[in-house]
Amino acid sequence: MGRQPTSGYCQTCRKRRVKCGENPPHRDTDKARPHCGRCLASGHPCGGYDLPLRVQVLGVHSEHDGTQRLVRVPTQQQSNPGRHLAHELLPSTENDMRLGLRDSQHWQQQTSAAYFFATFNWAPFWRPLILSATDGDSLDINRVCFQAISYGYMGLSLGDRALQARGGRLYGQVLREVQALLLQQEKSRLAKLGFTMVMMNMYEALGPAPPHHVGIIRILQHCGPGTFQEESLLEAFRSCRALLALCRQSRCLLEDEPWKTLPWQQRPKTFEDRLMDIIVDLPGVAESVVAPHKRAACLDKINTLTVALQEWRWDWHAVHAASVRQVRHHAGGSLVEEMPDTRAPPPTIVNQMLLASLEFDSPRLALDILYYNATLLYLMQLEAVARGQPSPPEPEILSREDERYIRRQAARNNSDGGGNPLLLPGQVKFHCQAAAEAFMTLSCVTRLLATTPEKATVVPPAAIGVVYCVLRDQLRLGDGWLALLLSKHALFHDAQRVFWGYFVGVRR
Repeated sequence: MGRQPTSGYCQTCRKRRVKCGENPPHRDTDKARPHCGRCLASGHPCGGYDLPLRVQVLGVHSEHDGTQRLVRVPTQQQSNPGRHLAHELLPSTENDMRLGLRDSQHWQQQTSAAYFFATFNWAPFWRPLILSATDGDSLDINRVCFQAISYGYMGLSLGDRALQARGGRLYGQVLREVQALLLQQEKSRLAKLGFTMVMMNMYEALGPAPPHHVGIIRILQHCGPGTFQEESLLEAFRSCRALLALCRQSRCLLEDEPWKTLPWQQRPKTFEDRLMDIIVDLPGVAESVVAPHKRAACLDKINTLTVALQEWRWDWHAVHAASVRQVRHHAGGSLVEEMPDTRAPPPTIVNQMLLASLEFDSPRLALDILYYNATLLYLMQLEAVARGQPSPPEPEILSREDERYIRRQAARNNSDGGGNPLLLPGQVKFHCQAAAEAFMTLSCVTRLLATTPEKATVVPPAAIGVVYCVLRDQLRLGDGWLALLLSKHALFHDAQRVFWGYFVGVRR
């Protein structure tokens, strides 16, 4: 509780070291009046009164009979009753000002972080890495880097140039610290920069910033694959690998065998690790398949990777078949209202994507299936280029028999009600089947990543970008149905800009 004081000294009388209202005509002059009576009598310009807030801290006390009453809560200031609590709160000294500034900055950090996670479309996909990179044992530079990201995003969203500038200054501080660590050439410390470099890559999404893929690769080269065997460093390496896997269609050192084996000498590989072993080979094939004289060798490599992917999928099914289920959405009239202005009924695959979704027991399982289908689509695209088909590929044309096949496979997997709804190797004949299954995981992936307190690998947009390009270019959905599908997920806002680099084929 608080009130304004009604007595005290004005600014002028304090400087003159005289008492306010001492003259008899002005003895009743106090802070209820705008000017000091002594100043008016002496002709001095009155500087006015400070109006600090006098505060009493009260709490609710429960009596033995069940009644409650307000009681004064003792504070540290009681040992010096002559000093008001309000004066304690005012930054009257340089140290107090520094403490007040620190509290203000802490409030801004909390606010910008909350705003980032609440409003940024891709925040759920960055959240696992941010949790891993900014926990208690992590480098301070990682926390500064996240402050730069959250300040930059909040400033950009709200048009606050001062906040953007603060984010830019913090980003510059991170750059300088990274450069200083690079000069030390100490492997153990450089390896810990994996999280930092991946987070710096996030800053690129907020404005003009240099890409850090080359820097990440150089750090990996200097450290060597054997440096990342410790658990925390292995987690950082996983994020680096996920970011680099499909970021460019060019060969990377990660496809070399030592990078697939040495980091896991002390720990078994997860399904995520095994799937990423396949994915890191795709950019090298994409680079080679452009040259006509290399396409025969590329076909052999594509077949090898396809077999490895099928084996991975069967192994995953043997362990996690009961961890996924399909949820039907009863859209009713709402779907009719959203339908494009066309007399044609929605394609079978559109119905499937709009009226059902896939639910998983954990975000990691959902990401496994998302990455699996994106990898399958990538291999199908590469095979088309290797066989000399036009690029970009012709849209997929489905006959009535093809659509019946798609419906039959979907119904077979859900025939017993509690069966596993995912398509198994051998059931996928068309791009639209893999694209639909990937699309149906997105709601679950986004929700679980945003709500599960799980520290994990970064989730870059690559897999979703591959799925988007197939939906856009190969399914013959038409602009209306495509727009309706994409409107279901905020991830596809400004999709052309976000996903332009994930087209698979020969660019002309």
